[in-house]
Amino acid sequence: MLLTHSLAAFGLLSGLVQLVVQLFSLTFSEPLLVIAFTVTLSVAWGLTQALPPASAARSFGHPGMRVQVIVGDLFEQRGHIVVGFTDTFDTCVADDLVISRSSVQAQLLQHWYAGSQEDLDDALTAALERSEVEAVESRADKPHGKLERYPVGTVAVLSRNGRKAFGLAYSRLGNSLVAESSAEKIWVSLCRLWEAVYEHGHREPLALPIIGGALARVDTLSQENLLKMILLSFAAASRARVVTRELTVVIHPTALHDINVLEIRHFLMTL
Repeated sequence: MLLTHSLAAFGLLSGLVQLVVQLFSLTFSEPLLVIAFTVTLSVAWGLTQALPPASAARSFGHPGMRVQVIVGDLFEQRGHIVVGFTDTFDTCVADDLVISRSSVQAQLLQHWYAGSQEDLDDALTAALERSEVEAVESRADKPHGKLERYPVGTVAVLSRNGRKAFGLAYSRLGNSLVAESSAEKIWVSLCRLWEAVYEHGHREPLALPIIGGALARVDTLSQENLLKMILLSFAAASRARVVTRELTVVIHPTALHDINVLEIRHFLMTL
């Protein structure tokens, strides 16, 4: 691919140089420099075409919205964000026992609540006040963390400095503190997420990571397929109403090896 694109560019540039020389009767005092410059530009063009893209985007006219997939940091994006939780909405990251300190949820704790678990818990309690409690574990069965379980797909809307974080419970945290989910649970959770974003997001930009990765143990789907599921569910929800004017799915750099961004570009065009 690199050689093909480079040779094509070299042929085009060489033809342009010859045309300019003939039209304006030019001569070059340093022809080798011209050749070197042409080769350099050709190789540079070949690299830009051969290297895999790092982003994909599509703008829709009806409804008017933009969807983009980028590599980056969720917390550097503008607007509202989505953060995954388990059905217990546990928040303790001490010793990586209940919640991993490498999780997006742990990053929310640091970025939005300065590491104060108490502040995050208070915000969650207020956000979940009207949500149904599905079950309550005993302390004997679940020695660590919270005991109340909410239905998978429950969304806790947290507000901070004019922005919102949609806390989405898309996995079940077992009493052994192992989180598990499935393709079906993620699809249901995404459908309920778009409803919450429609109700509370005011069509502001929304960013979310690829949910259902390693920590949720959805081993039947790759990162690329999980990404496609997010895009497909958003497109389906947006056919009936505008959920947000701008959706950004943020790929963590470590997951890029599992995603063909060029394929995602093509997939976006089919939606």
